[in-house]
Amino acid sequence: MHYYLVAFVAFISYALYKYYIYPLYLSPLRKIPGPPPDNFILGHYATFLNKELGEASARLTKQYGGLIRYHGLFNQPHLLIADPELVQKIMINRSYDYPKYFIDKRIAREFLGGDGILLAEGDSHKRQRKMMNPSFAFANVKEMVPTFVQAGHKLKDIWMKQIGNNKEERITITTVIPKITLDVIGLVGFNYEFNSTTSESELAHAYKALVGRNTSFLFRTVESFFPFIRKLPIPYYTDFYDSIKTIKKVSEKLISEQKNSTIQGKDLLSLLVQSNEKLPVDEQLTHNELISQVMILLLAGHETTSTALSWALYFLAKNPDVQDRLRKEVVELFTDRDHFPTFDEIEQLKYLECVFKETLRIVPPVPGLFRTNLNDEILNGYVIPKVFFK
Repeated sequence: MHYYLVAFVAFISYALYKYYIYPLYLSPLRKIPGPPPDNFILGHYATFLNKELGEASARLTKQYGGLIRYHGLFNQPHLLIADPELVQKIMINRSYDYPKYFIDKRIAREFLGGDGILLAEGDSHKRQRKMMNPSFAFANVKEMVPTFVQAGHKLKDIWMKQIGNNKEERITITTVIPKITLDVIGLVGFNYEFNSTTSESELAHAYKALVGRNTSFLFRTVESFFPFIRKLPIPYYTDFYDSIKTIKKVSEKLISEQKNSTIQGKDLLSLLVQSNEKLPVDEQLTHNELISQVMILLLAGHETTSTALSWALYFLAKNPDVQDRLRKEVVELFTDRDHFPTFDEIEQLKYLECVFKETLRIVPPVPGLFRTNLNDEILNGYVIPKVFFK
């Protein structure tokens, strides 16, 4: 009995030191400006971290500056970095010294295929980036503009039809925008017709199930601490894994069809496969890496775009003066609403460019990127031990 008591006291003492005394009173990060301690167990998840990440980050930056300390679950210290010079150092100048950090890397690997460029680090990332860069050359992207314009007209026609239908008093734009952007990435990315706007696409349904999960930051952190939760046989998790299987199946199908095609297209996957096959075997993307790139393109190519477009339309609706000015610019340049503008004509819409840039500034589709550091660092005069930088 005595030994159990000693073990219990030792455990409590260790937990008290690790999760309370050290992070709040001994860690070098305690000197960095930030909100006061909030909750012994939940850290700041009980207050600002239970809100939207972008909103919370903007408020903290305004109050504490460009380098901010806050606490996660069990008082784990984290840093929020908004200083432009530090961001450039971490994301550009010395990016390989600050590898990506995921709350739950296993889920990220399943979600993005596991071996693609978004998860790759070091030499693997350099190899993939070098190989993929030519496919995203400006000339290639410019040739995709007619597809973008056609999708815009299709979206306009759908809305005009809904407006003319007296049975519909309201139009929910967020139901059709993800479908139209998925169709666009299908064409420019893979030369494939998903037809999401005219039929019930299994891929569109899978992404809707994944993105619609809308879990809180705290819930995702708890999942990473207790991964057995994801094995529970409940619809929340079975739907998630079924959706992942659907996306991977479609990705494998796209790659298989591309490799067996006798026609060389100009879509991103065609360019990628063509470039890949010209490289020495040791520099080529593996089959799993190709699958992962497709899964990444499918997600990043349509979900972020639809989110940004939805927010832009929302802000235009909330700011009628901006909407009127933008409409005037577009109408003066394109008197015929059925006109298919060229890239050079679209380039003349400077106010439209401002509207989208301001939308991305206020609500970026990806509000935060997470990194850790391989070495002890000094940022803005503060010592950042490698173990604690997240």
